[in-house]
Formats: sequence, structure tokens, C-alpha cells
Amino acid sequence: MLAFPFIMLFLFLGLNKVVGAGQPGGPDFSTLVVPMALCLSLSLTCMTLTAGPIAEYREQGTLRILGTTPVSRAGFIGTHLAVRFALTLALTIAVAGVGVALGITPVSALWKAALVTVPSSVLFLGLGYILGSLMGSAQAATSVTPLLAVAIMFLSGIGMPLEHMSDAVVRVMDMLPTAYFGDLLYWVAGSPLQRHSTAVDALVSAACAVVVVPIAVKTFRWEARKN
Repeated sequence: MLAFPFIMLFLFLGLNKVVGAGQPGGPDFSTLVVPMALCLSLSLTCMTLTAGPIAEYREQGTLRILGTTPVSRAGFIGTHLAVRFALTLALTIAVAGVGVALGITPVSALWKAALVTVPSSVLFLGLGYILGSLMGSAQAATSVTPLLAVAIMFLSGIGMPLEHMSDAVVRVMDMLPTAYFGDLLYWVAGSPLQRHSTAVDALVSAACAVVVVPIAVKTFRWEARKN
């Protein structure tokens, strides 16, 4: 799962060589590959490594048992989040580093990726907790998260750039917060496809994180529902 963003990055770079910029008059996918990999590393990593395990801990009664041990539930959740945040931070910087090494993103992408990881990881870790609370089993949570990550990628304007869509579709997409998240990733990669100001992109993304966290807290369950 952690390798998936890199697989997609090199897959689209190869596609770019075969049918894209490597051919006369072909489309250039190089402006998309790093934002796409960043989107997957942020959304897929945070949600998959949170939703599935949380649902599994609840199914197995781990969260309930914690209440009878010296380890506090809050401490357990804090450690759980910290490990996933550190992993996501390392992964996004690594993706940006690959882009820099290949010459398709500027060196500034490294610190920009680290900066964007903070609000984005809060947002997607929160979504992961919501899914882990709402899904009936760990298998269901793990199955849904990749589909949601792909949906976010396309709704953010990264899977299919908005410049290739009709004006009507663009107007609808601009009403979705995912479009601003995708725009923020274009900023990280130094892509000319960025459409809004960085301040607006960051504000919308941070606002979404602020909204998601209380919902995650509200829906979180320590024990499985009784039939």
C-alpha cells in the first residue's frame, strides 16, 4: 500500500514517454504525476492505515481491554496517530524527493510537501477514524478507503485536470473542497495547473480538517455495537 503512490508515479511517467510528451504533439503528463502521487500518499496512507486497524481493534475488543490496563485509551490513540503522521510525512517528502531527483519538480517541493502534510494528514486521519467507526468490520473499512481515495483524486482535479473539462463541470468542481486540496498539491509540485491562490487553497483545506476532527470525535466508538 505504501508503494502504491510510487508505482502510480512511475507508471504515468512511463505513459508520458510512450504516448505523452515523448511523442510529437502528445499530451504532457509530467505536471500531474507528482500531485497524483502526493494525493494518494496523503489520502490513502492516512485513511487505510487508520480506518482498518481502528475497526479491527474494536472488533477484537482491544480498545475495551485498554480500559482495564495502566495504558490510557487517550495515550494509545495519540501514539496511533503520531506513528501514522510520521509515516505520512516521510512518504510525502519521499514522493517530492523523487520528483526533484527526476527534474519534474523544484527543490522547494520538499518543504512545501512537509508543510501541506500537516493540515492534510489531520483531515484524512480524521476521515479514517470516521470510516473506522462507521464501518461494521475491518475488512469493510479497508475495502472502502481505496475507493474513496481514488474518488478524492478525481474530484480534486488531479486525476483529470479541470482545464480539460467543460465550464459547467469546472463551476461544479469549484464548489467542492477537494478541488482546493488538489490545487494545493499543484502548488507543492510547482505546476502551472494551479488555479486558485495558495492562501485560499490552504484555508479551505484547513477548514475541512477543522470540521472533520469534531465529527471523528463524535462518531468514535470504543466498543463494538451490540446486536
